[in-house]
Amino acid sequence: MGLVLAFSGVSLAADDAPAVQEIKGDAGCFKCCFKVENAECAAAVKVDTNVFLLKASDKASEDTVKLIASFKGAAKATPVVIKGVKKDKTIIADAVAKVETKKETSGCGGCN
Repeated sequence: MGLVLAFSGVSLAADDAPAVQEIKGDAGCFKCCFKVENAECAAAVKVDTNVFLLKASDKASEDTVKLIASFKGAAKATPVVIKGVKKDKTIIADAVAKVETKKETSGCGGCN
């Protein structure tokens, strides 16, 4: 009976953890791009009207860690899709990918 209670307690704790979600926004520097007063340079992402700090999770690949680091000091925002969780005023990212915009495609007008 004690084992059943112990396992049910563990499952309840797991249910409290925030679920990983897909988050779309614009990444850049907290200070340089998003002009947050009294802030230091740090990777950040603007989602709707809110600006969140952007950090890599323990599960993030080396490429994701490098991409997030590249946003520190960036004066121009880059559209991104993030797989991660929102925790307070920070997004903890498992993966981050730049979103291709029309300006970044070749000039062939949609040819294959």
